[in-house]
Amino acid sequence: MNIKKKITGVAVIAALICTTGLATIASATPGSGNLVTSDLVSGTLDGTSSVPSKVTQDGIELKTKTATTVTTFDLTYPPGGFSGWHSHPGIVIVVVKSGAVVRQTGCDAGDTFTVGQAFTEVGPHYVSNPGSEPAVLSITRIFPEAETVGRIDEPAPVC
Repeated sequence: MNIKKKITGVAVIAALICTTGLATIASATPGSGNLVTSDLVSGTLDGTSSVPSKVTQDGIELKTKTATTVTTFDLTYPPGGFSGWHSHPGIVIVVVKSGAVVRQTGCDAGDTFTVGQAFTEVGPHYVSNPGSEPAVLSITRIFPEAETVGRIDEPAPVC
């Protein structure tokens, strides 16, 4: 597998964090290359009969059909930093801890998210920090346990 094409899943990120204290993101639609991940925590919903594959409470439902990995970490975008166009297996939920980011999902100008706001990442997207202060995002990824790729580089949309 070509590392410039794909960043492998949680294992590689964890190894990078353990050996260097940080991980950078490579992308085919080049990102800024200086995004920093920290505080990685990962666990698995085992998907067996002892753990429900569907839970509902207070109008919110979580349903899985296979063993599922849940990973949380912080991702810091320095001023001017950007992700490049990419997607992820499963669903990503993001909460802005500090600063602000713009998330694009197509040819639109994107949506700006600030401290305390949350958004999801499904399908191809591009995240950037156009501000003058670092933006720190708390990220939760929910994806099939068997998935070995954490990030899939995508081409920029043709607008």
